[in-house]
Amino acid sequence: MIPMIPGLSSALLLTTATVCALLALTVVARRVIRTRAQAKSDLRRDRVRPLILDILDGENCVAQNRQDRATLVLLVAETAGQVRGDDRSALTAWLTDQQFHRTCLKKMQSPFALTRARALSSFAPMAHLAPRSVEQMLSDRDQGVRSLAAQIAGRSGVSELIPALLRSVDGSRSIPARIVSMAVLRTAPSSIASFSDTPADGNYRVRALAIDLAGQLNLVDARQAIESGLRSENSDVRAASIRSIQRLGSPLSLPALEELRPENTTEFWTAQAVMRELLVG
Repeated sequence: MIPMIPGLSSALLLTTATVCALLALTVVARRVIRTRAQAKSDLRRDRVRPLILDILDGENCVAQNRQDRATLVLLVAETAGQVRGDDRSALTAWLTDQQFHRTCLKKMQSPFALTRARALSSFAPMAHLAPRSVEQMLSDRDQGVRSLAAQIAGRSGVSELIPALLRSVDGSRSIPARIVSMAVLRTAPSSIASFSDTPADGNYRVRALAIDLAGQLNLVDARQAIESGLRSENSDVRAASIRSIQRLGSPLSLPALEELRPENTTEFWTAQAVMRELLVG
């Protein structure tokens, strides 16, 4: 056995106890500080919340002190993301007057992904004012930020973002197709013109998704673009075209289906079933 120096074990125990006590005090102090800060924040939010009604009424309200102003701006940004129509327009106009959009755009260039994501979320109600900035975020180096940008693009309803959304499903900085699909569907364009040239894109994944979504959105003017996909060398594009033709339900697509040269049994019988549906009407 290793002999112990007299008093060393007691000193070690005392040191350990002291360190543990300090750690416990640090944890408690942090919780107390965090609780007090949250309480102050809640009180401040409750204090400035009534001003939102004044802003909706067209008044240019400004809080009395800097902290209240900052809280009001963030609260208005949150509220603007939850309302529509004239209410959103009023809140967005007020945020623009406060130069909040510039603050968000600056933070969206931050080297930290969390900062970029928070700024992008705050910027969401104003996305229609600077769609190019949202489009740039679709190729952000962080996947979470890219996915968030796609969701915001969909909520903004800006149809000019649709081509960029569709092309984001492929590449080194891609976005999951399900998120892109939901964003495009939420944008709800009324014409295939909003898709630009993506229904004929050289990238098969982009083209297949564009054709498939055109059918889901029931874009009647997309019929020719959809039918052209039947002549693609890629099976996914052809399958998307068949599904979309079925959704549109137009007998005018029968000649295109008759000219289809299926590469496998499944494709043949699927096309035949759609043709029968179109003939029956």
